[in-house]
Amino acid sequence: METKTPHLYAIKTLDKLPGLFKPRRYLYHCVRCKWSFVVNDGRRGALRPLPENGTPLTRDEVVARAETFAAGPCPAMRVVAEAHLHANSNGHAPAHAETPAHSALGSR
Repeated sequence: METKTPHLYAIKTLDKLPGLFKPRRYLYHCVRCKWSFVVNDGRRGALRPLPENGTPLTRDEVVARAETFAAGPCPAMRVVAEAHLHANSNGHAPAHAETPAHSALGSR
């Protein structure tokens, strides 16, 4: 079972490109995986993934990152999901499942 966990973005408004009907640009930065994307860069709806260390991204990396922009999965959350799946596959229940449920009213 693959869990899709979206990015958790901090959004910054950038300058507007010159021109009468140019849209405002936005920088989306995922606080989990540190990937950044510029939205409306050049034309409305354009999406451009940015490299985090200054080295250019390959075309395949650009496409792969762009596919995760809206719905994920965020690569930082993949580690958490894999650990959870591994814990369930070895026969042990997750820690939250071991806690017994308590009645809100108690027994009278």
